[in-house]
Amino acid sequence: MIALTEEDIPVGKPLPWNVVDADGKVLFAQSKVVENRSLLKQLVKLGVYRSATAEHASNGEGATVSTLEQIQLAPGDAVQLQTMNSNSAERYQVRMIGFHAPVSLLVTAPTVQGKLVFVKEGQQFLVRGFVGKDAVAYKTRVLKSSLSPFPYLHLAYPETVQSMRIRSSARASVDLVTAVIRQNGAQGSARMTDISVGGARLVSAKPFANKDEELKLSFRINPSGLDVYMTVDARVRAVTVEEAQEQQVATGVEFVELSEQNRLYLTNLVYQNLLKDTL
Repeated sequence: MIALTEEDIPVGKPLPWNVVDADGKVLFAQSKVVENRSLLKQLVKLGVYRSATAEHASNGEGATVSTLEQIQLAPGDAVQLQTMNSNSAERYQVRMIGFHAPVSLLVTAPTVQGKLVFVKEGQQFLVRGFVGKDAVAYKTRVLKSSLSPFPYLHLAYPETVQSMRIRSSARASVDLVTAVIRQNGAQGSARMTDISVGGARLVSAKPFANKDEELKLSFRINPSGLDVYMTVDARVRAVTVEEAQEQQVATGVEFVELSEQNRLYLTNLVYQNLLKDTL
């Protein structure tokens, strides 16, 4: 499920999907018209969601339902816990410790800047993760929070798990200030708006390179909490002028001869961002 804000829900127009509460109960059915803005505000405060399954199915990316055993999440795998609150959907990176079917699964306790996050028993989370090229997600609740012999959580064992295959060309939305160095030594900057392991899209007020020109790009990323300053070689594949409220130039680049380390960093970054929106 994806948490919704007031801006996500059209007023006076048919809904493109069901609007549900944290337990999956349908509050507004698909194609129903929401007319009452004040009622909508109250519901959003309580937490409303939509399923990502229908949206991805329409794009030919249907989600499948399976069990945790079939997914084969392993001890040490990184997963993300998202709070079930549309107003403040915090996300925490934790690691799988193991599971005892069909009772509970164990994960490390979430931390922020090295400090433990207070988690109360009964609190609900969406768990998201990746197994190979599959994104997986399931809803759970905290059964027990323990501090000894180290901080960890017992989460309710899920009856079902959603999974979806992520394309190798999957792109993630970003907003990164990027330094650009041209072959002639001229330097400039642009804003990177999306990225994949194979390339990226940059926007700027005016053109900064020509098609087929080779560049060096430098930008800072934060995959899984690790601050990394990357410098990569790239080749310009397309330069287009976009007519928007403020005219801007979009430059599509392909990464050239990525090192294995940089490829791992970018893969981690793309998967990390896809976790927010995929399931």
